[in-house]
Amino acid sequence: MKNGKALHIKFLAVVLFLIFFLGTSSDTPDIIYWDEDHPLTWEDFQGNPNYNYRNRDISALTSSGIVHYRGCENGKITYRVRAYFEKNESWYKNAAKTDYHLAHEQLHFDVTELHARKLRKLLDEQNYRCGEEEQFERYIRQYLNNWEVTQQAYDFSTHHSLNKKQQKNWHHKIAFELSLMDDYKE
Repeated sequence: MKNGKALHIKFLAVVLFLIFFLGTSSDTPDIIYWDEDHPLTWEDFQGNPNYNYRNRDISALTSSGIVHYRGCENGKITYRVRAYFEKNESWYKNAAKTDYHLAHEQLHFDVTELHARKLRKLLDEQNYRCGEEEQFERYIRQYLNNWEVTQQAYDFSTHHSLNKKQQKNWHHKIAFELSLMDDYKE
């Protein structure tokens, strides 16, 4: 999982690209939107392994994010929030090509979906009007910091999947939290 400023800048660039060039309903072959019936496979990781990555212990990387589209209708800001996975930015080293490591990477994507659901809930509770786009965007950016912190905490506490007990705890925790947010799945 990418973290810090680089992730935030990359996220913003992808959001802008998706908003301006793809519209609200287009899918691309390089993007997978989260779907509980279609877990990730190693074939989805199409990026080249980065052997010079800042943490050489990283054997796989899931590039995921939360994109939101917005418009204005009847005086209110309308939106759609989706969790996505970038095939060409996600990679693995051959040593990581195991079901166990794939489950760790899937959980990164599940954490992204959990935060997309939480953001949908929070936005449903807000009442942003047309003309308040700047406040709307600021609210989303602030919330996405929580998502980034959770991703970092997941990797830290599991030591990038090496701590099997913590990996199992996170699996149960995220599955439980996703079930609590069923009303906000897309």
